[in-house]
Amino acid sequence: MADKTNSEGGKRVNGKAKEILFQSMELIMKNLQENMEHLMKPKHFEHTQHFIELVYDGLKNKRKFFLLASGRSAFILQCFATRLVHLGAEVYMVTNLASMPALSKDDLLIVLSGSGTTAIVVSLLKNYVNTIKPYGIITITSHPETIIGRVGDVTIKLKGRTKIDLTDRHDDTAILTPEGTAFEQVAFTYLDAIIAELAIKLGRTNEDLLKKHSESI
Repeated sequence: MADKTNSEGGKRVNGKAKEILFQSMELIMKNLQENMEHLMKPKHFEHTQHFIELVYDGLKNKRKFFLLASGRSAFILQCFATRLVHLGAEVYMVTNLASMPALSKDDLLIVLSGSGTTAIVVSLLKNYVNTIKPYGIITITSHPETIIGRVGDVTIKLKGRTKIDLTDRHDDTAILTPEGTAFEQVAFTYLDAIIAELAIKLGRTNEDLLKKHSESI
């Protein structure tokens, strides 16, 4: 069978392009599987349980949620924020100094940074923790040894190549999950799984979430 031709640019979608597409997807799935095995280990599972308990407490006690990230990680947290709203939470996304609402000692702060060194996130985090200690800080990163990782009351380590790992990766597969893609994919999946656990703990049905979805549009 002849290769298909793109009508606009005349470029062929050949077997090699197809191979690259599915190789990239396979790498993403492999990373998800490795993270599942990693998160099932007792120490890491305990951290996840603590994360769930803090968020569950926040939902039950009407605490405010402040979500802090930058770049593509901010989009991942925005998806998590939407689901928290569907569970009845009051949520604030913090992406720059101009949009920093006041944080109180009764609030929860959730930070997402693959590298754990993202400059704007570090700056925003310092502004918060140097002003007041919130009820709980949850950090999610691939590098718990960093300043962002160390500040968490709960720190979730997700495995995935981030921008500070780029210099250590020179093989041909690096471009198949460019920059922080591996971390971002697993963070999205992990946070959606957290929502599923919380929905069950709260006794919510899919119909309940759909109703909240309609109200939040």
